Amino acid sequence: MGIFGKEPDGKPGPATPPPQAPGPRTAPPPAQAARPAGSACVIGAKTTVKGEITGDEDVLVEGAVEGQVRISRDLRVAASGSVRANIEANSVIVSGEVLGDVTAAVRVDIQATGRLTGNIRAPKIVIAEGAVFRGNSDMSPRQGEAKSTVMAGPTDKDRKVAL
Repeated sequence: MGIFGKEPDGKPGPATPPPQAPGPRTAPPPAQAARPAGSACVIGAKTTVKGEITGDEDVLVEGAVEGQVRISRDLRVAASGSVRANIEANSVIVSGEVLGDVTAAVRVDIQATGRLTGNIRAPKIVIAEGAVFRGNSDMSPRQGEAKSTVMAGPTDKDRKVAL
């Protein structure tokens, strides 16, 4: 076979694949792979979303969000991110700016670069040194959830309290 898959007489020859090195063969990567399980929905740095965000996926805000955020997973506000909305999520991590009330099922974490103006309701609240928080915080358990403390002895209705 000659150059460019042609026979020496100038006529095209049968196309043969190039020889491959011996060893295990791997399939070529798919054209569009599925997102990994740990990935998040990303609102990019040059993107602004106005309205309501709902879903069952982690959300990373690098741009701006205005409106309402209600997700059953985690919300992370990057240092470049800005959220002007009331937030309901599993947990919220603030490295950027949040203006609005935040309700989290697990925790709210305001990192050193974070700024949160609004009320927080979560069983765990972490405010790093250097963070800015303006508002009220409520760490009481949600209604309907059992308290984690266990009392020994008689119950409250068995007790008589003198005032």
